[in-house]
Amino acid sequence: MPLTLDKALFEKISLAKKTFISILSLVGNTIPLEKLVRIHINQKGIKISQGNELQGCPYQVLDIVRDFDVNHGLNLRVLHWWGRGAFLFIYFGSQHPKLQATENLYSWIKENSFNLCKGNLWDYKRIIDEKKIILSENIEQDQLIEHLKSETPFQIIKPIPIVDRPTFEHNLVKEITEALTWMDAKHI
Repeated sequence: MPLTLDKALFEKISLAKKTFISILSLVGNTIPLEKLVRIHINQKGIKISQGNELQGCPYQVLDIVRDFDVNHGLNLRVLHWWGRGAFLFIYFGSQHPKLQATENLYSWIKENSFNLCKGNLWDYKRIIDEKKIILSENIEQDQLIEHLKSETPFQIIKPIPIVDRPTFEHNLVKEITEALTWMDAKHI
């Protein structure tokens, strides 16, 4: 199979994966641990991971907070999935305080153009490939309230465009900082 003998191709792929890991490391290092502790007492910090077989494509992940408790958890995840792009996911456990003030939550989601995931957590094939989301512009407050009452985990998603490295880094830092600032706000 000639493709497996294309050393230059695999070197380019390896370099590109290392570049995304470097970007995620840089972005993760901009977040002060004190802020994470203030936002979520059960935070487990920041972690970068990667793999080669998410629906046959490589991926890199930056997790921030890393508490996946179904009731009170919180996580921000940057997923760079080859062939699909980069996305910011925010997960809240079903009883997280930020979900209690639905008007504030609704306003923040709309103002920041987050889409509501209808699929299960980590079901990226359904969420991204099959578009099992409700687009931000189509989310109604009643719909959000009904979603919060359902058995579906609460997760929102926003694509982060990859134009070039500096712009991508800047946009990631901006989006994550805005989300953490909102979570750190005293109003619920």
